[in-house]
Amino acid sequence: MADRTTAALQRALDAASLRQRVVANNIANLETPGYVARRVDFQDTLRAALQADRDGDETALEQVAPLVTRDPSPPASPGGNNVDIEREMTLLGEAGLRYEALTRLLRRKFEMLGTAIGDGRRA
Repeated sequence: MADRTTAALQRALDAASLRQRVVANNIANLETPGYVARRVDFQDTLRAALQADRDGDETALEQVAPLVTRDPSPPASPGGNNVDIEREMTLLGEAGLRYEALTRLLRRKFEMLGTAIGDGRRA
């Protein structure tokens, strides 16, 4: 029963949460020989789903999901591991900021709905 904005924000929050877990897992495997870092791809998928929704596909946003892929970067260590701790820490910070921004947007959306339901009166 969510509108397009709420559905998109919920999907983006799920992806941001997954991104945080994937980056944390990469960091945990920093010294694991042969480990290949993972990445979460979502923005292009969400963009395409939003366009499909605008074009009339009412199930597009329900079906959109983040994709976990292998990072094609060359190994950063002699053991074949391609985890770069500086990059991972940057990505972890970005993921945290993105998650926080999305939660604020969703909270604001619900505040607006609450105001509309309350006939514009604030509690």
